[in-house]
Formats: sequence, C-alpha cells, structure tokens
Amino acid sequence: MALRLTLAACSSIHRFVLSAFLVGSVLVAQAQTTDDQESYETQKRLSVGVTKYAEARATLTGFIRSRATRVQKQEETPEQLTAEFSLPTRELSRLDSLTATLGYVLENNLNARNLAPRLQELRTLEQAEATQLARAETRLRDPKLTKQEREDEQESVARHETRLQQLRQQQQQLISHQGQAHVTLRLFDEISFPTGNRRVSFVNMPGVEYAYLRLDNPKLGLTSPAYQGYAIKYLFTRGKSYFNLGVYKPTTTNKTDSAFVNELFVINFGQDFYPRNFGRGRRRYLNLYTSYQVGGFILNRNDDQKNDFIPNLNLGLGVELIKTRHILLDTKASYFVPLNSRSRDLRGLLGQASFNFVF
Repeated sequence: MALRLTLAACSSIHRFVLSAFLVGSVLVAQAQTTDDQESYETQKRLSVGVTKYAEARATLTGFIRSRATRVQKQEETPEQLTAEFSLPTRELSRLDSLTATLGYVLENNLNARNLAPRLQELRTLEQAEATQLARAETRLRDPKLTKQEREDEQESVARHETRLQQLRQQQQQLISHQGQAHVTLRLFDEISFPTGNRRVSFVNMPGVEYAYLRLDNPKLGLTSPAYQGYAIKYLFTRGKSYFNLGVYKPTTTNKTDSAFVNELFVINFGQDFYPRNFGRGRRRYLNLYTSYQVGGFILNRNDDQKNDFIPNLNLGLGVELIKTRHILLDTKASYFVPLNSRSRDLRGLLGQASFNFVF
C-alpha cells in the first residue's frame, strides 16, 4: 500500500515537473520571438486570401526559399500557411507585387522605426557594465578579503560578465538586422476561411427600406397584383447582417371582399455575401452581392379573420450603389416565397432599395 502511494506521488510530481517545463519552454520561445522582432527597424504583416491555394503556397514558399535571409518559423496545413522570416527591405516591393497577383490582400501593415537611439543606449550600458566589472575584478584581487567576501566578489564578477555579454549580443543583433525587415505572413484558402478570420465586426447602422412585391399568381378577390411599403432596416455587422421590420400595402384596394389581404406585416433577418472576384465589397460603389432573408409575415384581411403568421424565405441578388464609411445605398431583387399552403397566391418577385447610415 505504501509502495503504491509512493509511486503515485512520484508520478504526480513527474507530470507537474514536465508540465512546468513545457510551459516554461513555450514562454521562453515567445519571449525570444518578440525580442527578435524588436531588433528590426522594419516590421511587416501580410494576410492574403486565395482561391487557388496550392499554387499560391508553392509560389510563396519558393519566394521565401530564394529571397529570405532567415526563416524563423514556417507552418503549413491543408488550409493555410503561416511564416515569419527576414527579408532585405529592397525586396518588400517585390513581395507586395507578388501577393497582389495571388489573391486578395486582407492585411498589409508596415511599421518602420529608428533603432539608432536604442543602439546608443546599449553602448552606454555596455560602458557602464564594463566599468563595474573592472571594479569588481580589482576588489577580487585584494588579498585581505575573507572567504565569504571572495565568493561574493566572484559571483559579482560572473554577473557582470554575463550582463556584458548579453549587451554585446543585443548590439550585434541590431547591427546584423540593419537593412532587413521582419515579415509575418499568413496565406489562407478562402474556401476554408471565407472572411479571412473568425472575428465579427459589429456596426450600428439604422436605415429605411422601400419594397415592391409583384405577385406571380394574384387571386381575384383575395390578393392584389402587387404590394408596396416601407420598413426599418437595422444593419449590425459589416458582413452584412441585418433585421428589417415593415408593412406592405396593396397597390389595388379592395374593401368589398372580406377575405382580401390588405396588409403584410413583415419581420425578417437577412445576410448579404460578396463574391470573391468582383471587389469583395471593398469598393465605394457598385458592389455585387447575393443575399437571403428568413423570417415571416402576419397576413391581415379586411374582416380581420385568419390573420395568420406565415414563414417566408427570400433568395436574391443585389448591388450596393454607394458605400462609404458612414452611409450605404443599395438595391436588391429577390424571390419572395411563403412557406405554407398559400405559397402559390403570395409568392412573387420582390424589389428593395435601402439607405443606411452610421449612428
């Protein structure tokens, strides 16, 4: 029994030590990577989405292999490539031109700074450390030192020598990285990562929408040939995701038939998607997109009988006429499909135009 407890305790201690070692190794590696980046005057971050991932990956890995002065990290999966490497600054324009031909550049950030003050600071620290080392070595040669004092001075000399070596290595690192840039590159397959990342960018863009619904099979005495109306459209992501809430009225009034549909109260959730080859929604005008809307509507009649809630689905195609950081004007055409037994009487072509603004 005692043996089993001892073995279990040893096993737990072993696991703890191993875990601590792995965590420490990761933290040290991260710190070394950060320090290495800080030793470059120029730092660049690139994120590129492509539709032909295999070809783009081969092109970029060939570029890195032939032009990078040093590769710090390169990781590949079937969906993406991430790499960190050093590149002569004169090659940055060539890298920009290459990535622009491969696909859509989602991120291209360049940071440049002057490291001359940091180099001068390291030289000053080196001189101060060398002076302290010389003083410690002088004290160590004093024959009157006790054994404890001599051990303390020896430790002091070792500390100063280690610190002096670190300062010289940092200076050498800054000097060796002059004229080079640290590049962090991410290449991803747009089929696997359609937006380039999994973050959602929220916005607050209320607006108004006009809608015109032309029915395919209007039924005499029951429905009007067309309905039109206005809605509140609230856009809440740049995706674009939105809600709309509105009322459609018949274009032809009928007050004699009690079952005539005199109003559609519409509640929908919708999303728009940009194609990869027509601007991806980044242009200021004429951005093409596809869309869907799901929700439902309350059907009201003249006699207020059988005012049912009917689910519906719309699939459509739209164009953003004007798009800036603060306003959005777009139009779309979709097919309005009620999901119930009355679908034949109420389905039709729906045209919508909306205006939204940042609030």
